[in-house]
Order: sequence, then C-alpha cells, then structure tokens
Amino acid sequence: MDSRFSGLSADDDLSALVSEAARAANAHNTQPWVVDPQGDELVLRRDGTRTLGASDPRGRDTMLSFGAFVESLLICAASAGVGLRFEAATGGDAETDEVGRFSRHPEGYRTRFSSADVRGRRVWRGRWRDGAPGPDLLQEAAVEAERRGFRLVSMPTRDARPILVRANRWFFGERAIVAELDQWTRLSPRHPRYDEDGLNDAMLVLSTVERAGLRTLISPRVFRALRGVGLPGLLARMSASATQGSGAVLGVVGPTGARHELAAGRLLTRLWLGFQRHGLYVHPQSAPLDCPETRAVLDERWNVARDEQLVAWFRVGIPASDPTARVASPRRSGG
Repeated sequence: MDSRFSGLSADDDLSALVSEAARAANAHNTQPWVVDPQGDELVLRRDGTRTLGASDPRGRDTMLSFGAFVESLLICAASAGVGLRFEAATGGDAETDEVGRFSRHPEGYRTRFSSADVRGRRVWRGRWRDGAPGPDLLQEAAVEAERRGFRLVSMPTRDARPILVRANRWFFGERAIVAELDQWTRLSPRHPRYDEDGLNDAMLVLSTVERAGLRTLISPRVFRALRGVGLPGLLARMSASATQGSGAVLGVVGPTGARHELAAGRLLTRLWLGFQRHGLYVHPQSAPLDCPETRAVLDERWNVARDEQLVAWFRVGIPASDPTARVASPRRSGG
C-alpha cells in the first residue's frame, strides 16, 4: 500500500486527508511513508525502498520527513473536524518498521493552520530578493521552538554562503551521494516518474540550459570522468543560490535520537507554514549538517552541546518570483 489506506468503514475513511497530508516536506521527494489501517488505528510505517542512504547517512532527514507527515495529517484532520492524535513507536519494530500510530481523539488537534496551508506549502529553490524575517517573527518562531524543547539559531546569508559552498563541494565529491541524486532527479518530462516523485526541473527552478547541464554532469559516466578535475566545485557553486543576497539562514538545535528528530519534523512544519503566511519561503539544506567539516564549524558557532545536534539548516526569505505560479511538487497516486 502506498501513502494511502483502504478497507476502512465509510465513517472512518480518511484517505482524502492522507492524500492532503502527503504534501508534507520530505528529502528528495522520496515520500517514504506507508499508512495502513489496523483495527481502529492508522499505522505509519517506513517504506525502505524510499529512504535515502548515502544522502542521509544518519537517517535524520527520514525522521524529519515522517515528522512533517505527522504534523500535516493532524492539521488536515483538524481542519476537517476529525479528531486524531499520534503516538510515536517506543523503540521501532524491526519487522514492520513502524514509526507510530494515529487514533481517534475526541478533542482533536489544536492548531492555527489548515489543510489549505498544507496544500499551499512550497520549498523555494530559485533566486531570492533581499529581505529576511523581522525580529518579531523570529522571536515568535524561537518561542515556538523553545516550547517544543528545541532552540532556534540564525546567521546572515553572507556568513552562510562559504559554509554551504564547502559543504556542497563535499556533497558533490561523494560518488554514492551523486549517484543517489541522479536516481531521484527527474530532469525531463519524459521521465516515467516525472509526475510521481523525486526532484524535477520545475521544483529545482532550472532553466532549459541548467536542466540539460545538471542532467549531464551528474550522470555516472560524466561524473566519473570529471570528478577529479573540478566538477564537485562547479556543482557546489551552481547550487549556492540558497545563500545569495541578504537574508537569514536558520537552524534548529535539539536533543539527539529518532524520536526527537520526529518531533523536529513536526516543529519545522509549523515554523515553515508560519513563515509562508507572511510571504516568506524556505530552502532546507542537509549537506552542511552531514559534511563533518562544516558540521563542526556550525556546532562551534551555535554552541551545540555533546548531547544535542543541529537537526535542520535552512534559508528563509522572499523569492524573486512567485512560487505559487509553479506547479506543486509531484506526489504518488493516492498520496
């Protein structure tokens, strides 16, 4: 079963809400979730064929994706007047790969967001105008993070740019990571899964020339030939738009562990939807957290303790063009 579920009674048919919730942010648009009915509960499981390997070495992005899905489903259910609650799995089930369970709850989930916010959510990977969140909005986000056991940290984009370039140079220098990127990119409408999953050219905001260039450069044959003569650096510079112009890069610091990463994914969804209501969009970046060198730099800058981790790093600002004019990222049928 994909990110939908069936076989429930008419009173409990929540498949439309699951399809709405599948608009949740997730790394490489792999959509790693499976939702199955079990008695009067909905079981959220991991689809091992849709989780990242080299690109997500510690499994952090996978758990963030599940957290985003959980928060999105609770928001959509509340918007529809359906009371749901979620309970995370205590230790994970090796046989079923269970992440947690949704069950009916008479009070429902309290949230200021709606299913319209979830459906309208966008990540912006294109060019940016100058501008950053105001101090009041940042304070509001910081309070929300603290309330959930995390802390929000920030730096100007001018300080973040060299860190991102360095991290991306590492990212594009790793053969397994680039192979995984090649696996999940859909740079031509002729790709058989262009409208289903992965990162297509519209999501990446690529021109025709950029699309052709990227498709060529990350192909296995070309990458092997050019890896040792500056290709990682070229790709790193091409991917640095997230820190161009003035603005802010934010990070979320919190406890280590999968359950905390799940909670961080829920928090990020609330933060990003809140920013979007103010006309601000985000561009998450994982490479600075996975590259050992840049992670150490960020840990020192933001005083990340030994029992903490920097769980997310993202640009927030004003897109140079209208993100809503672009087609939403593709999702699998039924979700």
